[in-house]
Amino acid sequence: MNNLKRVLLFFGVVVLLGAVGLLAKNLIDLNQLVAVASANRSTGFFHPGREVLLTAGLALLSGLLLGLGIALHTRPAHEPRAHPPQSNRPPDLN
Repeated sequence: MNNLKRVLLFFGVVVLLGAVGLLAKNLIDLNQLVAVASANRSTGFFHPGREVLLTAGLALLSGLLLGLGIALHTRPAHEPRAHPPQSNRPPDLN
């Protein structure tokens, strides 16, 4: 189980870094799109809709993987009891 935690954390970090890289690329593409729109040119520009959705999906996936990895990592192990629990009832006198 310890290996699964590490794998989830590793892939979560890798996907998060990919999402951050795509976010930077989308920022540049959107700035170019604004420049094209402000220059009143309507031909030959890029539509960044798919890449923005891909970035959002990767960020969601990385959050899920990191959340699972952290939750699995912090769960306490079940410790066996030394003796059975005592009841609060007084003993029978029969």
